[in-house]
Amino acid sequence: MRQRPLDSHSILDRRRGSRLYMKSALAGALAGAMACASAADALLDQATGLLDRHDAAAAFERLAGAEDQRAGEPRFDYLLGIAALDSGHVTRAIFALERLVEERPGDALAHAELGRAYLAAGDPEAARVQLAAARARSLPDGASAAIDRVIDVIDHSAAPAGRHVAGYVEAGIGYDSNVNSATNQGEFAIPGFGGIVFATAPESRRRGDAFASVGAGVNAEFDLSPAWKLVAATNLHASVNRQAHDMQADLLDATLALRRTAGDQSATVALQDGTAWVGSRLYRTAAGASAQWQAQVDAHSQLSVFGQWSSQAYHGEPERDTGRTVLGGGYAHDFGQSATLVYGSAYVVREQARRAEFAHFGQRALGLRLGVERGVTAEIVAFAEWQHEQRRYGGSEPFFERSRRDREDDVSVGLRYSLGDRWQLLPQVRYTRAQSNVVLYDYVRTVFQVTAHRSFQ
Repeated sequence: MRQRPLDSHSILDRRRGSRLYMKSALAGALAGAMACASAADALLDQATGLLDRHDAAAAFERLAGAEDQRAGEPRFDYLLGIAALDSGHVTRAIFALERLVEERPGDALAHAELGRAYLAAGDPEAARVQLAAARARSLPDGASAAIDRVIDVIDHSAAPAGRHVAGYVEAGIGYDSNVNSATNQGEFAIPGFGGIVFATAPESRRRGDAFASVGAGVNAEFDLSPAWKLVAATNLHASVNRQAHDMQADLLDATLALRRTAGDQSATVALQDGTAWVGSRLYRTAAGASAQWQAQVDAHSQLSVFGQWSSQAYHGEPERDTGRTVLGGGYAHDFGQSATLVYGSAYVVREQARRAEFAHFGQRALGLRLGVERGVTAEIVAFAEWQHEQRRYGGSEPFFERSRRDREDDVSVGLRYSLGDRWQLLPQVRYTRAQSNVVLYDYVRTVFQVTAHRSFQ
């Protein structure tokens, strides 16, 4: 099973779980208590006016461009935090308000707004700490009462301390132009048989088909200490082809991991297991371990280093068994003011055949993955990704009297529509071009798919 070197959806994007009660009860009370600087400041005065008119998006757009120059100024960070939070940029709000709390630990309004941001990010325990800190200081009566009500909501609705469980279900339909990843060449010569021309059987040529798919998964995190978490996850995906039933694939994977977080860095080690069925028959199993280190470079950037080892076993074909190692690194940057995220990773792969006489099943590969996401509207995100991989196989390909060399490019583009209440609709298209010096592995494939996704927590 191909390793996805970098999980772009986890980068610079704390999950938003906004609570309308929190916004109506607390934000309104705090708005009336906003402090103004004694010195005139055109940018901040303009942002204040926009916030008073409930135009947080416009205020955020004006303030975000000055963050690199003015981060650390208390009034700037306060206004940026509120504008970012009320316009949906929760991570940017948290960074700004954390700076403010560090600079002014006695500022009750700063603690209250940071608590509101943590709650929007889905972290009620951190929110409760900040709201309690705000409540212990001097606040207007309306804000104090609002904080008391919000803390009461957290106490009665938060998940049990030390545990968080989330999951999803999804279903989709689509069309695959090449369900068997096969060449469309009708005949070819085989050097091992003196150059005799062989005809490709119809079932071995490229076949297109419509399909339906379903998927589900669950992820559970358990606090072992303030720094350590135990993480368990499992995912199941199944597909049904309209005609090519022998090519429909089902995938089941499970992960058990330990994660340590220290400041802006985190490290994860995991045990992984995966099973694949093709045509309702067991095809391959893979079991191994992985490790990943991530560091938040600044408010907009993240670095990661990752590695994976797995043992792959092919049912009924032990000659294909391999040991697979992947090493790589990634980088992501969030251009917050333009709602754009770019990311990339580079990696190396080595697959070692278990038996020397079948060295042609082993390979060495280099890979590169680049992607971009951009918010089109508040509800729509467009994304595009390109992955390139070059592979050199060991030994000589039987009958073709040459060592196999492959080059593969995958391009995918699509949209994510947020439909509310944790529903998303994802139309996308993926194009694959695999070039090989062995004709059997040279093919083109295009997949069109629309998926409805529902998350739970």
